[in-house]
Amino acid sequence: MRWRKIGKLPSMYIFILCFGLLSLFMPQQAHASLPYYTISSDSNGRFIGTPDAFVPIAAWTGFKDPEDLFNTSKDELYVADTGNDRIVELNAEGQVMRTFPDASRMKDGKAIDPKEQLRKPEGVFVTKAGEVYVADTGGRRIVVFGADGRFAREYLEPKDPSMSKTYSFIPSKLILDRRGYMYVANKGGYQGLLQLTPTGEFAGFFGTNKVPLDWIESMKRKFYSDEQMKEEQVRLPGAITNLTVDSFGFIYTVNRDMGQGQLRRLNSGGVDLLKDHDFAPWIIPPNKFSFSAVTVDTEGIITVLESQRGRIYQYDTQGNLLFRFGNSSDGTQRLGVFKRATGIAVQSNGNILVSDGELNDIQVFRRTEFGTLVHQAVNLYSDGQYEKSQNLWQQILLKNANYDRAYQGIGKAEYRRGNYSEAMHYFKVARDPAGYSDSYWELRMNWLLQYFALIMTPLLAILVLVPVGRITARKLGWWVPVKKRKRLVDRTTLGGWRSSIAQCFRILRHPVDGMTEISEGFRFNFLLSILLVLLGFAVTLTGKATASFIFSPVRFEELNLWTEMQTYLLPWITWVVCSYLVGSVMKGQGTFKRVFIVNSVALMPIIIIHLPTQLLSRVLTLQEGIIYKLLMNGTEIWVLALIFIGTMIVQNYNLKEALKMIVVSLFTLGCFWVFGFVLIGLLYQAVDFFMRIGQELIDRVV
Repeated sequence: MRWRKIGKLPSMYIFILCFGLLSLFMPQQAHASLPYYTISSDSNGRFIGTPDAFVPIAAWTGFKDPEDLFNTSKDELYVADTGNDRIVELNAEGQVMRTFPDASRMKDGKAIDPKEQLRKPEGVFVTKAGEVYVADTGGRRIVVFGADGRFAREYLEPKDPSMSKTYSFIPSKLILDRRGYMYVANKGGYQGLLQLTPTGEFAGFFGTNKVPLDWIESMKRKFYSDEQMKEEQVRLPGAITNLTVDSFGFIYTVNRDMGQGQLRRLNSGGVDLLKDHDFAPWIIPPNKFSFSAVTVDTEGIITVLESQRGRIYQYDTQGNLLFRFGNSSDGTQRLGVFKRATGIAVQSNGNILVSDGELNDIQVFRRTEFGTLVHQAVNLYSDGQYEKSQNLWQQILLKNANYDRAYQGIGKAEYRRGNYSEAMHYFKVARDPAGYSDSYWELRMNWLLQYFALIMTPLLAILVLVPVGRITARKLGWWVPVKKRKRLVDRTTLGGWRSSIAQCFRILRHPVDGMTEISEGFRFNFLLSILLVLLGFAVTLTGKATASFIFSPVRFEELNLWTEMQTYLLPWITWVVCSYLVGSVMKGQGTFKRVFIVNSVALMPIIIIHLPTQLLSRVLTLQEGIIYKLLMNGTEIWVLALIFIGTMIVQNYNLKEALKMIVVSLFTLGCFWVFGFVLIGLLYQAVDFFMRIGQELIDRVV
């Protein structure tokens, strides 16, 4: 292609140059992406994306290894500036107001009064009277400064005979309750919070974490002698690493290396009101999860910090996740990422402050419009003001239609108004079984009150008139019941589809006789037995689609067909194979065909009862769930009983032999599964190995 030249440049080049110069003067909008994603969770605890609730806006510097933050009701921020051996007071804009000890009372970097000199302080707490309590970690004491900034008093290690001689007093974090009692998180202290009186005397340990016991440890404690238990490695509870107190006097603690109860809300009796909740269900044992700091605002919203991944979590008063955001640094210095996040505080306007012990700064996160809407709605919802929060929830849905909590809030408002049908709709979308059940109860009760007489009158009339009519007709000679004669039939000579289907129902009524007839030569249609297995799977799958969601934890549309087939068919098929093989070794008389048939017929209770039970669940509430559980569990027990009876009869075992054979078969089944998993893993590695070799050869050739 030839270009027409203008001077020495082609015309296309002139066009590109002009367009580039023009774009420099065009107004442009800057787009800065955050170094993290904000997520929340739905009613099933799964993470869902949300608009950003907090965005980083500033970083306050001038610190060295800051370890703790405390924000007062007047937005006065106190920082435990550990590396500089001081406490710093900042205003709401991050400007330094004063330090403890005061710079005017220092000489050559040291406090003139040795009592005021701090050594690596890691915790700070300020009372309403303005007294500043400092956990002087390096000095192994608690120092109190008065409202004037001068040294007031100190608390050294309490001397009490009930305390262990090996206990070392190294205070790290502390709070005060309304009585003036101090609660101290001691470094490495697994005994719980050290509780001190206002005069510094030992008052006991508070909020001690429990040692989780698995079944192996329980068996050891039951059967091991005292000498054997002494040789076992001592298991210690997780240590409390940080704490705070809210306006109601509840104490919040975060705990290191806990499988659950990583965050606890303790009342005056030390009872966890969050019920030992697992705040990290995605962590697979024996891995642990730890929070490093916690704070609570005036509305009860809990904000906690996870130092390892640099993430900030916010929960409502019940421990439900509102937001998770933040990230660990990848080497770049950007707002919103941390290297070693240490302390956290919340200002009165909702902004979050986070200190970083390696970046030596305090990052400020501003609450967005979406975050403000959620907080306002949650606060009204927690106070029981559902109608007032409805408008806020609707605004939230306009910004994020997947926010389940909004549907739940609207459902509560509709329930309060008596609009139970609308409430059921919103509770169903929110996957709130309790709310849906309560709404359905009210709706059903109203319907029964309206139509009870219309339904029961003809029903009672039928129940009374039919027996009376039969008795009257019999006395007048208008009707004589015909007695049926019992006929003895050799059922072992029967066969075909019709007889096989009838035999299935006969086994339900007379399982021993029915299974005996199959083992003695009844020509059961083998194709029907295969259809029974497939029909059982189809009924199970259909039941999950028709069951009420309050009894079904997983949405039907989220089910994986392949996974459901494996869950249903794989255990059944492996059981049939193992049962036949073990029976052959243990001198059983059952052929593979007979074993297959009796195990397929044993699925009849599922085929008959499962689907009606799931349909029945649609008219039940949670309070009536015992009916649903009884039918479902009864069906499973019935199936297992038929399998046991069929196995015993087809193999011609007595009860003792049958029990022994069942145990061996179950062990063989477990071995099959373990071998299968190992084989699949080896095949996967082999395929991956050859694919890598092939890719390497292709890369070298190309």
